[in-house]
Amino acid sequence: MSSSYSLPPILVSQIEALVDSGHFSSRSDVVKEALRFMIEKKNHLRHASAVEMYKKGKATLTKGAEIATVSADTFRSILNDQGIVTPDTVEWESIE
Repeated sequence: MSSSYSLPPILVSQIEALVDSGHFSSRSDVVKEALRFMIEKKNHLRHASAVEMYKKGKATLTKGAEIATVSADTFRSILNDQGIVTPDTVEWESIE
């Protein structure tokens, strides 16, 4: 999937410099590595992406936990804290 994003000129220049210096083979590789590093270091972003993917049906509870790098029980708690009802927390009154 290809996407296009606007970046400030200074970032574009830095990305180009990293490719030109041989540290990366492409601009795309620079951006992918930067995003991987950011998400790896910032738990709240990892959790937010996992929750959003779960809400959109792009991740199961187990896959969401894997993305968030937490246990399934912890991910369930994260979802429940945001008001998202998981299969194990369905209230009997809501079943018709």
